[in-house]
Amino acid sequence: MFFPIIKSRSGDECVVALCDQWLIDYGNKEWKDDARRVLQQLNVFSDETRQNFEGVFDWLHEHACSRSYGLGTKLPWDKQYLIESLSDSTIYMAYYTVAHLLQQQDSFDGQKIGPANINPSEMTIDLWDYIFFVNKPYSSLKTNISKETLDLLRNEFQYWYPVDLRSSGKDLIPNHLTYSLYDHVAIWPNQEENRWPKAFRANGHLFLNGEKVIIKFFI
Repeated sequence: MFFPIIKSRSGDECVVALCDQWLIDYGNKEWKDDARRVLQQLNVFSDETRQNFEGVFDWLHEHACSRSYGLGTKLPWDKQYLIESLSDSTIYMAYYTVAHLLQQQDSFDGQKIGPANINPSEMTIDLWDYIFFVNKPYSSLKTNISKETLDLLRNEFQYWYPVDLRSSGKDLIPNHLTYSLYDHVAIWPNQEENRWPKAFRANGHLFLNGEKVIIKFFI
């Protein structure tokens, strides 16, 4: 049997290997139905973009979400792997709402502590839950950080989130942007909490001298 050689965009030959892998089950019917609810209220500015999203929902099932090298966040339950980039960073905009309090403006790596005077190691999952969810009581936290300080972070998040507009390339509709809808409804399942993104603008492609040029704007 003949199998054609598959090459990447860089021209390298692709080799398929069977290896251990973690998958996210985007085919789960209940989760998919919930994600469709996010899409229904999302402003996508054109019928073509909406049809593209709906088409992705029709075929999307399991997606490999881990890798063994590169930059990224370690899988919490299997730290030998990293979360691959399309599955990661789907709600990173939530961090923007409090970044100015946690790190200095000229500290891109976060090494300089911000006005809230909180060390990165102090930001536990419980503290993030307190910031992101209004029903999380301060009394349930094990921390030396004052309620006044954490309420400052919580209020910033509550005021600035959700995302009013995310502008990205249409090539990310079959993956990253759709995963973002899934993750938002998984973390904030109730629309009443008003944490779902309000609008996605999918940019197209331009051709310059017969070659495709991708232009992206991020807001």
